[in-house]
Amino acid sequence: MTTARHDETILVTGATGRQGGAVAAHLLADGWRVRALVRDASAPAALGLAEAGADLVVASMDDSAALVAAMRGAYGVFSVQPSDEHEAARGIRVADAAAAAGARHLLYSSMGGADKLARHAPLDKWRIESHVRALGIPATILRPAAFMEDLTGPYFGLAQGRLTLPYRSDLAVQLIAVDDIGAFAALAFARPDRYAGQALDISGDALTPPQIADALSRAAGRTIPLAPLTMTMGDQEVTLESIRQHSPEATAAFDWANTEYYTTNLADLRRIHPKLMDLDTWLATTEARRGIEAAFAGRPD
Repeated sequence: MTTARHDETILVTGATGRQGGAVAAHLLADGWRVRALVRDASAPAALGLAEAGADLVVASMDDSAALVAAMRGAYGVFSVQPSDEHEAARGIRVADAAAAAGARHLLYSSMGGADKLARHAPLDKWRIESHVRALGIPATILRPAAFMEDLTGPYFGLAQGRLTLPYRSDLAVQLIAVDDIGAFAALAFARPDRYAGQALDISGDALTPPQIADALSRAAGRTIPLAPLTMTMGDQEVTLESIRQHSPEATAAFDWANTEYYTTNLADLRRIHPKLMDLDTWLATTEARRGIEAAFAGRPD
């Protein structure tokens, strides 16, 4: 069994975000040296990383030379990008910089079922995955499921006292807690013999929309009904039909989920990571309780 030395350095992009922050925390807990790529070293999240033991490096994913300099001497690189119009360019730039800097293990965070969704629609994450594979460097691709954290956030109607999901009622929706993404990343970096060259879909639970609503209801202590398929964007609610008219990419993703979709082997994933959280376990965490309390703040019982 080949394992990596935990006293080496891993550069974490997106370190002040949810995924990068979870990865940094797990790596630090395992004894790795973490070099956190940040845009503002004085930001509260960056200061928290430094306090936890990470070394801060100020650089942009839009600057190739700065990325290569930030990665020099690092054993590994964790790569994640915001889902926006710059995603593909930044993901490819990070991968190229990792190769140029001589990183011995690149870990890219994609999305669950990316290989299947890419057959139906252009997908930036698949473009990045394909580029990583073409580089030929030791790399692992993690494909996380939908985040459990989003269920208590602003998108799916909890603040309005309901759950609105763009999925058919009998679809087993794949879900994962962001902290578990960090755990799987740490496992992959520790075991390059097992995970380099692999793509791994990861989730912690698979539940239908009614089951998700029931779980939220138990955690909130009130009934959370399912509502028609809508999403909350800012202060506006948009219907699935309006999404079809204005966002071909989102439409393709929803249609794919409601027809083909994908599955994971939860038993195998729990053998790899025994502390993997299902939705009920995550809903009992402090973070989930705070999210539920925030969603219902000011609402009548």
